Amino acid sequence: MHAFPSRRLLLMAVLVATTLSAAVEGVWRYSGVVSTPARIVLTAALGLLISGALALLLLARERAHRARDAASHSADAASALREAVMNVTSVGFAFFDRELRYVHVNTALAAMNGLPAERHLGRHVTEVMPDLGKLIAPRLQLALDTGAPIQDTLLQVETPAAPGESRYWFGSYLRVCGAKGEVLGVVASLSELTERMRAEKSLQEHEGRLDVLTRSLPDYLWGGKLRDGRLRDFYCTPVIERTTGYAASAFVRPAPDGGPPPLWAEMIHPEDRARYRASIEGMAPGAEAELEHRIICADGRVRWVRSRAAASALDAQGELHVGCVVTDITDRRLADGLRQRLHDSFRRSAQEWRRTFDAVASPLMVLGADGTVQRLNAAAIALFDGLDPSGQPLFTAASAPPWSHALPLVDELRRTRASATRELGDPVSRRTWEVSATWVDEAGGEDSRIILVATEVTRLLELQASLRRSETMAAMGAIVAGVAHEVRNPLFSISAVVDAVEATFGARAELKPYVDVLRGEVKRLNHLTQELFEYGRPTRGEWVEGPVAPVVVDALSACTLASERAGVSVDRTLAAALPPVRMDARRLFHVFRNVVENAVQHSPAGSTVRVATDEVEEAGRAWVRCTVRDGGPGFREEDLPHVFEPFFSKRRGGTGLGLAIVQRILEEHQGVIRLRNHPEGGAEVTLQLPAVSSPVSDQHVDSLAS
Repeated sequence: MHAFPSRRLLLMAVLVATTLSAAVEGVWRYSGVVSTPARIVLTAALGLLISGALALLLLARERAHRARDAASHSADAASALREAVMNVTSVGFAFFDRELRYVHVNTALAAMNGLPAERHLGRHVTEVMPDLGKLIAPRLQLALDTGAPIQDTLLQVETPAAPGESRYWFGSYLRVCGAKGEVLGVVASLSELTERMRAEKSLQEHEGRLDVLTRSLPDYLWGGKLRDGRLRDFYCTPVIERTTGYAASAFVRPAPDGGPPPLWAEMIHPEDRARYRASIEGMAPGAEAELEHRIICADGRVRWVRSRAAASALDAQGELHVGCVVTDITDRRLADGLRQRLHDSFRRSAQEWRRTFDAVASPLMVLGADGTVQRLNAAAIALFDGLDPSGQPLFTAASAPPWSHALPLVDELRRTRASATRELGDPVSRRTWEVSATWVDEAGGEDSRIILVATEVTRLLELQASLRRSETMAAMGAIVAGVAHEVRNPLFSISAVVDAVEATFGARAELKPYVDVLRGEVKRLNHLTQELFEYGRPTRGEWVEGPVAPVVVDALSACTLASERAGVSVDRTLAAALPPVRMDARRLFHVFRNVVENAVQHSPAGSTVRVATDEVEEAGRAWVRCTVRDGGPGFREEDLPHVFEPFFSKRRGGTGLGLAIVQRILEEHQGVIRLRNHPEGGAEVTLQLPAVSSPVSDQHVDSLAS
């Protein structure tokens, strides 16, 4: 960039040297002192010397100009960088001359003052911001005079940026000197502390309120962190002095192992210490614990307290934050002791109504006279999927049984103001509830209540039905067994007579139809007799624990001939690993064969019977399930309640004992049988047997199923 000026300077130097050389040459030629060759050499040397000297002088001058331009450019860049830094920082900066007039103001300070930067420049600090100027002018002057840094820890000012509002600043002032030590002015640095001061003030107010609240409470609070099953970072409120008589300072210093102060554990009654520590130190994340225990006060008295503790979730360090409220219940315990002699259970329930209320296993709900849910226990909340519907009308909150079916009962009670009990069943979930409703009038009749108590009786009804069925089946089994025994001898005689007639008269054409009818009826009666014997057989057998798949495979093999004759295919999907069951294999074989044969008999030719086994989880335990689905028309809805009744059959030639025998055998195995019509068509029978251990591999299932 500077090559062209250098060439120009060199050219000028050459021209000047040439001119001087020509002048010298003329002088020497005119004087004739020097010969011509010498004159030429001397003239050339002189020209070169002069041109070199001039060139050096000119180049030195140009370098000086370049250095000056570079210094000026660097100063401009430094100034621009300084301006950028000053304007981007959030701290306010201002530079004042020795007369305390603004020379420079950055963007942050202009915003803090609420005035443009140009409104500051050249004006005295008291002219721009009178109130602020009166505060900082003496400090600026002091820094200017002494050269020592001056600081204001807290300035309370009011600026145009926030008129009528006190702002808080931190100020720092320092004298600025030039390169030769001359005083140029003073620089001020101001930081906004308003939000921090407000936060500290708010925190102090909250701490004061909390202190007042904790001191006004009759209970004392303590807290800490559970780390590795041990309590650390213990603290408690000073109110502990009222309850225990010990000074609050006794609970400040931790134990040598970092745990709570020794007094905290020592004042727990010796008989309650193990229970107390197990409840507190054994808390799980999010758990709550409540226990009543005794403490030994400073004067030796024993007082009863109730400690209610709650634990947080695990924090990032794997620690639980535990807080506890300790309430003095000595007077209540004494009153309980007196009332216990009169009516212990009633008075204790009145004192601890909430805990007792939630401890009731049966769902319990209290409604207002207008049907609004006022209170309900934990068991009742569980029936609302864990949501508390308090404050809502029952008719809007009730979405699940039994409450969804209890609305007519509530309406009836609001009319009669009496008591009523209804048995409510839900066809979807197949659960039955006994709901009792009572109208309660408070004193004066101004605050009436409706109390609903629901008791699930599904299992009870099932047991009652099972008991009735067992009694009926036992009585019928005895009768049937006796009848079958008496029928078997005549059947044998009839069969022998038919054989004798056929042997005596030969295969006569006119007798053959009668002989065939007799043989068919005898065969049918023999089958019925066998079914009757099976139905009336007493419960005994060889019980083993093992896989059920081989029994299913044997039953399917026994049904092969019947399925081929009916033109029905059997598709099997048997799980390779199922848990073992406790079973009588011979009786269970009869169950599977009976169900599969029944499915084949009800399926039209060309259809498929599907058999599948798997493991399911139900009612909190594992079950082995076998599902048999036929290709027939399915069950009629009106027949479903009667299919397990003995001698009930819609199939021509059927005995009506097949499913009754299946149900009885499954009940012997603690299993269940369920019937339904499959959504895609056909009847579906589900057999479930309780598993007795973890899954084991049925070694031969794959080969047998193939």
